[in-house]
Amino acid sequence: MAILEVNNLEKHFGATRVLEDISFDLEQGKALAIIGSSGSGKTTLLRCLNFLETPDQGTISVGGSVIFDAANRRSQTDSEIRRKRLHFGMVFQSFNLFPQYTALKNVTLAKELLARERPDFKANKKAILEEIRQEGMELLTKMGLEQRASHYPSQLSGGQQQRVAIARALALKPDILCFDEPTSALDPELTGEVLRVIRGLVEQKTTMIIVTHEMAFARDVADEVMFMDAGVIVERGPARQVIENPQEERTRQFLAGY
Repeated sequence: MAILEVNNLEKHFGATRVLEDISFDLEQGKALAIIGSSGSGKTTLLRCLNFLETPDQGTISVGGSVIFDAANRRSQTDSEIRRKRLHFGMVFQSFNLFPQYTALKNVTLAKELLARERPDFKANKKAILEEIRQEGMELLTKMGLEQRASHYPSQLSGGQQQRVAIARALALKPDILCFDEPTSALDPELTGEVLRVIRGLVEQKTTMIIVTHEMAFARDVADEVMFMDAGVIVERGPARQVIENPQEERTRQFLAGY
């Protein structure tokens, strides 16, 4: 069963149609890599899935339930969007860590804020916060950053900051983890450490969508690759097949540059 189903998604910015009739699904535990040139709609698609942008048309379903319907205004209220955002963990290009907080606090902050809405929070505050702290430390350990928990972002390398950002995205246990060019802001020597973390998550069957320009990584790690151009899906299929033997001329032209 598909954990994610996207049907007929469209997004316009003024007269410019950035996404046109986007439809695809994603199975639980699978990794989908999205490739394409700048301006092809890749990032806008991720932002629509995470409700950082509101689609103009279409539906988004998670676990068989429609969580967004552009024709239903009730699915677009601020409170509904905040709740539905929890289905997707987002890792951005530029880390987006809070500079005033330690690595651990960056990981635990969102979960702490949500915990304060629990009816038992006041009575069990100390135990709840300690549990969240322990979970945050476990995630940092998973990222190889247990010795950096008390460090601030300015004290971390770019690769370390991105690994903190991945831990933060995982903290709320999203159904789908989304990466938007996770290595584009990194020096080449730091790219490998982040890609190794993502590879490990793939091996653990974490459901993921990865927008990437790392073609060899997409070929070797993703289950499927989807090529986008001018706001439409041009080709999708098994990763190695699309990268090594694309069927569409636009895909071949794009990959010829790599």
